[in-house]
Amino acid sequence: MNIEKKRFACFGVSVLILLTIFSGLYYIYKNNIFLTILMFTPAASVIITRLVTKEGFAELYLKPHFKGNFKWYFLAYFGTPVAAYVGAAVYFLIFRNDFEPLMSKYALEIGCETGTEYFKQLAVMVPLAILINPIMGLLQCLGEEFAWRGYLLPKLTRKFSYRTAVIIDGVIWGLWHAPIIAMGFNYGSEHPVWGIFAMTLHCVILGIIEAFLFSKTWSVWCPVVFHAALNAMDKFSPSVLFMQTKPDPFIGPNAVGIIGGIGFTVIAVIIFIKYVPDKKRLEVQKI
Repeated sequence: MNIEKKRFACFGVSVLILLTIFSGLYYIYKNNIFLTILMFTPAASVIITRLVTKEGFAELYLKPHFKGNFKWYFLAYFGTPVAAYVGAAVYFLIFRNDFEPLMSKYALEIGCETGTEYFKQLAVMVPLAILINPIMGLLQCLGEEFAWRGYLLPKLTRKFSYRTAVIIDGVIWGLWHAPIIAMGFNYGSEHPVWGIFAMTLHCVILGIIEAFLFSKTWSVWCPVVFHAALNAMDKFSPSVLFMQTKPDPFIGPNAVGIIGGIGFTVIAVIIFIKYVPDKKRLEVQKI
């Protein structure tokens, strides 16, 4: 077995062991702290692999490279919720009876009685949430992106074409979520197999966008920002803001649904068709 195969194997085994431990602990204790720790385990697997296989730490992609790349960070931060709400808008245009903002969970929590009052609240709350909430998730998302985009993707591009590598990377990322999805996260526990499939497809779509941001900036931080901005949507998701009934997670209006996520799907398809980075640069780019 050559050294690269050993590194793939070591990384894979480390990921599976840590995934088993912390998803198992969450299953037993139902404490969200184990989910937070779980998000750091892919990065821990990279460090373990680099130490065990004596790979060193010369290619980490941790420099943010802001100079000349501000527009990509700006789009990752602010374009992500826009894409999410575009998908929600499409959903509510199709399922108009589901749009009940004054009976939504958030409206009931804050006690708004009129549409004017409610949308004034949203006009203040949503921009603040978009601005502030992603910051709180940056480190957890770094725990994932340091591995999936900063370590695994460059290695896969050395063995496969760029597009193939991005798809494989997204599939692995999606399947990594399988234990938690099977426990009911995002898609409920009624259809665990379909939930895992849907999450894997979702991660492939997001992975195409994140790989694009990574190869534009040569830094894991831009995908981290995108990832954190998307995760922050959980705090002010379209279903919480605009629906009374429980949403069908496979459809929408939240971004994990096929219609709710249509904004990301369109972006990913365009990128996948039109964009291929300089593969040599991806292979040799340093810190």
